[in-house]
Amino acid sequence: MNYIEPAAAREMDGLRLALTAHAPAPYSLSARAILDHHGVPYVPVLQVGGGPNEDLVTWTGHRNAPVAVYNDEAPRVGWLEILNLAERLGSGPSLVPSDIDDRMLMVALSNELIGENGFIWDLRIVMLGLGGPEQAAGARVRNPMYDQYGYSEEAVARGVDRAGAVLDRLTAQLLAQRDAGRQYIVGDALSAVDIYWVYFSQAVGTFPEAVCAMPKGMRTVYDAVGEMLGERDPILVEQRDRVLAEHGLPMDF
Repeated sequence: MNYIEPAAAREMDGLRLALTAHAPAPYSLSARAILDHHGVPYVPVLQVGGGPNEDLVTWTGHRNAPVAVYNDEAPRVGWLEILNLAERLGSGPSLVPSDIDDRMLMVALSNELIGENGFIWDLRIVMLGLGGPEQAAGARVRNPMYDQYGYSEEAVARGVDRAGAVLDRLTAQLLAQRDAGRQYIVGDALSAVDIYWVYFSQAVGTFPEAVCAMPKGMRTVYDAVGEMLGERDPILVEQRDRVLAEHGLPMDF
């Protein structure tokens, strides 16, 4: 992708979307997929993963990605904020179920997967501890993520258990849907949680290199976390792969 520098994007109108550049960052890719589904045009804005991103912070107040800025409205960074913006600006089938029970379940599952203190939050703590306590102690001095995510050895052990519980619940939901003759995680149509699972499923089974040419180090980390989570029902990866194949979600970065 071609990215615009934040300082230049700040002077533009319309939707500007800060994305982690040149890496398969799941938050950035899923935000793109949501907007693409609704046909919402946007200008990709450069965000460097792990970098200070000073110009982005000056403009939006945020260092990480994604950040969606529409005209002169306040920056949006949360998954639900960006989803609601896409629903408002775009067209095509909604990614939010119309049935109240399905809608509440979709939001709850999405938050458990990608929200604060959810599945991916816990796994980031686990990833920070993969090198062992001594390496983590040294890295903590220069990497603010250790404090931002509340890293500790206890948090690593707790994170594996909590992430596993989310996978257990998602598996139960998928099995119930299959028994009911339904192909999606919630209801009978594609919803946002299906898209989120495509991109946040890497710890259960990384994409083949031909599908996602992620850096070797990133693949190694995902594989290590997957071993800690243990063997899982194949339906988790089967669901991910089917949605990706049938809905043409973006995988370039």
